[in-house]
Amino acid sequence: MKKMKEITVAIIGCGRIAQRHAQHINNTEGLNLVAVCDIDENKAKELGAEYSVPHIKNAGDLFKIEDIDVVAICTPNGHHAEHSISALKAGKHVLCEKPMAISVHDCGEMIKTAEKYNKRLFVIKQNRFNPPVAAVKKAIEENKLGKINSVQLSCFWNRNENYYHNSWKGTKELDGGTLFT
Repeated sequence: MKKMKEITVAIIGCGRIAQRHAQHINNTEGLNLVAVCDIDENKAKELGAEYSVPHIKNAGDLFKIEDIDVVAICTPNGHHAEHSISALKAGKHVLCEKPMAISVHDCGEMIKTAEKYNKRLFVIKQNRFNPPVAAVKKAIEENKLGKINSVQLSCFWNRNENYYHNSWKGTKELDGGTLFT
């Protein structure tokens, strides 16, 4: 059987969510984390060292690296469009953290750019890795719940005060305001 080509991935934005991306990339067969990037060089160095990959301070330099197939956008929400569009124009597929962007216009520009450059743009749906969601999925696959005709779900998500101590979190400009957190 022919072996599938390894997909090379870089992460831009080395904050908390980037840790999860790196972990899942590292644990997924066929994916290879090859670089990380952050304007905070210490964050980039730390994540890069943990996964033995180079760290890059400038996004433009990251996008110039030819052997990167996919860029995972883990920057503040207000930069998702800018970084996604730049990566797409550089010939990279994009895996973008949620929300896709702060404005509908920016979302449209991201989609147009992906279409123009014939690249994939995927917005994260992280809950498939959430243990309760995975347990329900497994129960459904094993037919432990019988025939499901309807589902109603109430879910409470919140951010504690520590979340907002970061310079961009909770701000309208870079986080999109309260409904985007």
